Amino acid sequence: MNTFVLLVSRESGWSPDVWATGRGDRIKSGQIMVESESGWLSIIRDDDVLADFSEAELAQIGELASEPKTYLVEWKGAVLIQEFLRSIPCNTRAAIDNDHGLLISVHKIAREPPDLWVTASSFPLSRKP
Repeated sequence: MNTFVLLVSRESGWSPDVWATGRGDRIKSGQIMVESESGWLSIIRDDDVLADFSEAELAQIGELASEPKTYLVEWKGAVLIQEFLRSIPCNTRAAIDNDHGLLISVHKIAREPPDLWVTASSFPLSRKP
């Protein structure tokens, strides 16, 4: 299982609810669960997560996604998470914090295999010759 925080600018018309419509179930707590043959994805909105960020991180978040709506995303299986990330429109200000030191625009990693960024502390990764 993998986890990251998704931060989406409040001014955006896009949300995980838009993507999940017709794909998954909403649990009473507000959690969205999407399952497929190749994996699963769980999304829950939790703006309290912002309290866990340092002042420097909050400043960086402000540059990436102003006044963000915050979602905790847990997942297993690359296909479903790639489909989810690629569904975020290119004009939507959104970022990911992978809790390993990487805080980055979704659009910089959406087309990359999750194994490249899910535990990375920086991106692009430096490649050894």
